[in-house]
Amino acid sequence: MTDEDDPIWPTPGPNPPTIPSDEYRQLEPAIEDYLDADTERPIRHALGAILGEHKRDRFLEAHDLDRPAEQACIRRLITGEGSCPHDALEPDPDPEGPPHSPPASDHATLWLDEDGEPAVYSMHVYPGNIERLDAQEPPYNQWFDLFEFAREWGLEVSINPTSWYNLGGCVHVFFYPPERYRTANE
Repeated sequence: MTDEDDPIWPTPGPNPPTIPSDEYRQLEPAIEDYLDADTERPIRHALGAILGEHKRDRFLEAHDLDRPAEQACIRRLITGEGSCPHDALEPDPDPEGPPHSPPASDHATLWLDEDGEPAVYSMHVYPGNIERLDAQEPPYNQWFDLFEFAREWGLEVSINPTSWYNLGGCVHVFFYPPERYRTANE
């Protein structure tokens, strides 16, 4: 194929590093070999397994988080309670108060800071489970519900398009109190 035969793509293709390093030059053939192999699993699964722990650790460091709570309960983040008051076998002790989890919660963790206080509630969601375009009954698109939930309970919400839970398959959504990242001079 010549340059004249190359199709004109509506968006540019992949962007290799401007100045490839030795590490990049070593990684490129290994990935090409993986892609050429007759594997059942897409490469994103392999990369996710390799990069997942690194990505999670960077998230913890960036948000000054220490460890996960025993149970992922967003009510603790909202109220500051020391433990989750919900019991799967009992009715909600406060049906008018904050719930145990936000809409569309999946693969959730309540992260604690170094003092053991609730700091960030994170979840790794599959976009297809939130954007239920084929649903006959609402909810059709729970992204709106997530932001409404955050507004109702006074939380900020952030979305990271890459998740360490299932790299390339999940989106990382996390909630936190607005004051967590505000500086004293605001």
